[in-house]
Amino acid sequence: YMHFKYGVSVLGIFLIYLLANMYSIASSKMVAAMAVWFVTCIIFPDSLLAARKGARRQRISGQLPYLLDLMAICVQTGMTLEATIKYLSLELRAFDKELASLLAKLDDRAQIVSLERALDELYEKLPTSEIRSFVMTLKQSLQYGSSIYQVLTTLASDIRDVNMLAAEERIGKLAAKMSLPLIVFIMMPIVVIILAPAVMRFMDHV
Repeated sequence: YMHFKYGVSVLGIFLIYLLANMYSIASSKMVAAMAVWFVTCIIFPDSLLAARKGARRQRISGQLPYLLDLMAICVQTGMTLEATIKYLSLELRAFDKELASLLAKLDDRAQIVSLERALDELYEKLPTSEIRSFVMTLKQSLQYGSSIYQVLTTLASDIRDVNMLAAEERIGKLAAKMSLPLIVFIMMPIVVIILAPAVMRFMDHV
């Protein structure tokens, strides 16, 4: 990725140099275009990847309560954690391909290394509070052999409550964000409409 990014930036600078010589563009404009292209090639891909990474974390964290409910049902029927993860990685393909892929990778890593190590790697890839709670719950069950049906359902409910609070917080901030367009596009035109006739009459008398 880094080689591709810097390669594109160097190639773009070379093309800008050729075009500048071909059309006799001033050196200052050529250097400015090269600088803009280089900065764009360096910053834009990282910003795009960071945005997609954050969106993916948010999507998985939002769908995690449903996964926990499904895992709780599977565990209640007598399935082991390994069998539950493998089963859900196949069944979720028709509903949520992202979660299915996540569980499939977790199952593959659990077969190569231990499930605990695979869970640690999952948290390293998705370091969110929801994933941390999920990983710690499963690791506790693996270490102590305790039943996790009630823990999974409680964790799913807690994550839903946290997501609801976050949504309410975003809704609360929306009113403050809408105040600026309200002032600019509604209040200011109303002020102009009210004052315009008086100003026009004053200008006529002057």
